[in-house]
Amino acid sequence: MVWTMTRRWPCPSSSPASSSASGDASQRRGEARSLWKARRSHLTHGERCEGSGRGSWSGSCRTRRHHVSCSSSLSPTPSSNGLGGVEKRKFQEKAKFQLCRTDGFTCETESQHVAEGSFVKFDGPATQNHMLVWKSCPKTVLVLKKRGTALLPKLTEVARHLWYEQNLQVVVEPEVAGELESLHPDLDFFETFDERDVAKLHEFVDFIVCLGGDGVVLHASNLFPKAMPPVISFHLGSLGFLTNHKHEDHQLDLSNMCNSCYPTPLSGVFVTLRMRLSVQVLRKGVPVPGKKFEVLNEVCVDRGSNSYLCMIECYERNRLITKVQGDGVLLSTPTGSTAYSVSAGGSIVHPSVPAILFTPVCPHSLSFRPVLLPDSAELELKVPERARSTAWVSFDGKNKEELLQGDSITVRMSDYPMPSINKTDETDDWFKSLVRCLRWNERLEQTPFGDEEEEGSTYTLP
Repeated sequence: MVWTMTRRWPCPSSSPASSSASGDASQRRGEARSLWKARRSHLTHGERCEGSGRGSWSGSCRTRRHHVSCSSSLSPTPSSNGLGGVEKRKFQEKAKFQLCRTDGFTCETESQHVAEGSFVKFDGPATQNHMLVWKSCPKTVLVLKKRGTALLPKLTEVARHLWYEQNLQVVVEPEVAGELESLHPDLDFFETFDERDVAKLHEFVDFIVCLGGDGVVLHASNLFPKAMPPVISFHLGSLGFLTNHKHEDHQLDLSNMCNSCYPTPLSGVFVTLRMRLSVQVLRKGVPVPGKKFEVLNEVCVDRGSNSYLCMIECYERNRLITKVQGDGVLLSTPTGSTAYSVSAGGSIVHPSVPAILFTPVCPHSLSFRPVLLPDSAELELKVPERARSTAWVSFDGKNKEELLQGDSITVRMSDYPMPSINKTDETDDWFKSLVRCLRWNERLEQTPFGDEEEEGSTYTLP
């Protein structure tokens, strides 16, 4: 920024070149030196400005050694009031601006963060807690369980409550319907569907009940490639990071779920909108029909059974950002940050943080660290033509596909998240899962001085 300054000392009326014809050169140099010293003694730090030479200062004078360029478009030049002082500057009105949302190709006006048209201000946090409130009562529920018959008694218990107490139509998978028909022929209120109806499940299922562990939740996500109903999960599996509800509380939790109806204030249940990734497989740059997947945890590109390390080119909107040389690379959601990604050294990320995790798997580099990308990133992972071997891609650990030289996948944030019903709220549930499943930050507490003989206690969340 260049400022215009007015000073109360005389400036030479002529340049050094014109003065040489009328005076002694040494006298001119002495005058210029004295003038420069006087100016330096009067100028303050705030009056220094950018010039074309080192040590340039604001002013209207030019010397042979210090060329000064002074201009300003922000304020008028202050004038002297004739009493030995300088009048206060009168600034012009501040310029207005707006913020526009853009994806690099299109632009739309978005000025909600601009206050009074001249400065940026957040109205609140970028993410907020969400509450689910039914505008009309739910009518149909899909009940999913872990494979096998071990949880069949638990499923029938939950289904009876939904049918008799909540007046809901209960839908189960075809395999489960066959098991119920053979073991419980008296239960005739179950409905099922066939493979042709899978694509239409989101049109009539109001919410989903999952009985088991995280695998059942991932299976529910796989059943709904587009819009997904809210999911309430009961912990009946081995790990259960995503299952925060206890089976013993299923009647109370399901009643709260079904009775969170509009317009009673604060009668809803808290819900976490878990981001998913939309992944498309391309062969030589052409999308493969039927090879588009919605993943809840991560998409993994690795070397498979090949003995060579794999080479993967990584692009963001057609810009090469890096080349992975190692066992592979993961693109994870915040929900998947506590799955494969954390095992590969990735960060643990809250599910409401809008980000895509970029985590290398055993990279052959000491400087390749995991990074977080914004959820607006549109990525492509490509096996280059010159690669020594092929690569393999899997989607939430399933549907493995081989990527030949020249093949790639495109990855972007899905338009359809998974609404996950909380036991309390998204942050409380998340921290409790970290402690319960991963033993996060469990340590014996430090004892105070004088109590060394007492045993320390381990801190855990209630």
